[in-house]
Amino acid sequence: MSTTDDYRTGKIVEGIRKAEMVLDSRSALAAGDPAFERIREKVVAFRPVWITAEQVAELIRQAEIVAVGERVCRALHPESPVTQTVFLDELAEAMAGVEKAEIVTAAEAERIVNRQSRHRFIASMVSGKYLELCAAWPPDCVFCKAERAGICCFGEHPDFQI
Repeated sequence: MSTTDDYRTGKIVEGIRKAEMVLDSRSALAAGDPAFERIREKVVAFRPVWITAEQVAELIRQAEIVAVGERVCRALHPESPVTQTVFLDELAEAMAGVEKAEIVTAAEAERIVNRQSRHRFIASMVSGKYLELCAAWPPDCVFCKAERAGICCFGEHPDFQI
């Protein structure tokens, strides 16, 4: 499972880079393939779920600290459209502490989410909680790439609650 420290140090970007190298270099991965299993294990640990802008807004309102920053994946895909990620609580604090995000009010974060409402959002678990709310760009999203490679990582998770 990734931690806030993985995000703060940039280790998360390196992990995504490695996963994408494998996903992009193979037309199809098969269950049992060690690379497939390693990526599946790492991706599924985030317990990603597609959520609506309304669900994002509710999570923002429940958070103690909110920060907004560039999508983590965009470091690897600077040509992709600019969309922002909302970081919550300790992840928000960690990302703002290394100037990868800016602390904002809940109202400011909701305005940003509303501007991006045509985008689907992915909630990902970091340090055991849903702390990353990303306005994903599916062509470059590691979760979407994993799905296209046959790694089922999205779904209904009983621990996802608003």
